[in-house]
Amino acid sequence: MAALRNIHITVAYDGSPFVGFQRQLNGMAVQEVIEDVLQRILGEKTTLYFVARTDSGVHAWAQECTFYTTGTIPGERFASAMNALLPPAVRVRKSREVPEDYSVRRQNTGKTYLYQILRGRDDDPFRYRYVWRLGYALDVATMRAAAQVLCGTHDFTAYRGNNSVPSNPVRTIYDIHLEEAGDLLKIYVTGDGFLYKMVRNIVGALVDCGRGRKTPADLVAIGESKDRRRLGMTAPAQGLCLLHVYFDAVTPEAIAEVRALAVPLWQM
Repeated sequence: MAALRNIHITVAYDGSPFVGFQRQLNGMAVQEVIEDVLQRILGEKTTLYFVARTDSGVHAWAQECTFYTTGTIPGERFASAMNALLPPAVRVRKSREVPEDYSVRRQNTGKTYLYQILRGRDDDPFRYRYVWRLGYALDVATMRAAAQVLCGTHDFTAYRGNNSVPSNPVRTIYDIHLEEAGDLLKIYVTGDGFLYKMVRNIVGALVDCGRGRKTPADLVAIGESKDRRRLGMTAPAQGLCLLHVYFDAVTPEAIAEVRALAVPLWQM
């Protein structure tokens, strides 16, 4: 019997045409596309194990996945073999063989998400799938102050998605960094893990602060209340991207390095 091998792949995708990463009954998911390609290559069914279940319209530059196979293709060659068959919206950036007990879910130490907002009038048709087009100014200084009160270890029940009931709502946010680039506002959120829609709800709350609808103190009070109804809007999906998954210590230097390498999604 052929030995079972564990293959680790890093996947980038434009989430626009998909119903999310995880297989769904109501449309095409990224997981389904990848598993179908692997079956064509290997002649056997595989199950993809992954770090983040991104929603419909959410993008990824570094979705980390593993799968088991008895195939003999060298680990580093899976990327090119898969990219030859995958649709243009999905790319395997790199691949490698790892120990059989290696798990991207258990062994990751954190994630950085990037959210992009356009504040000014936008006539660029190439950006709309990757940004939240607000079209008005924001008080970025107030947003930065609000971001600071969310950093640290907290119960984020109030920042979860509607109708989701996490078994453990406590998460640690290591850093929230706001960066201005012309009319583009980039928000980097790094933490040890995130509840369903937590990043998009954080961004929505920060925008409310930037518009004068909420204050940093309001965000603290909402968090303490654990009442999702007090939070307000959820930022739309298309502005969000899973930028990086950490497997080593999540240090300030590591976070800064990830930000330094990031470019707007339409240039990746």
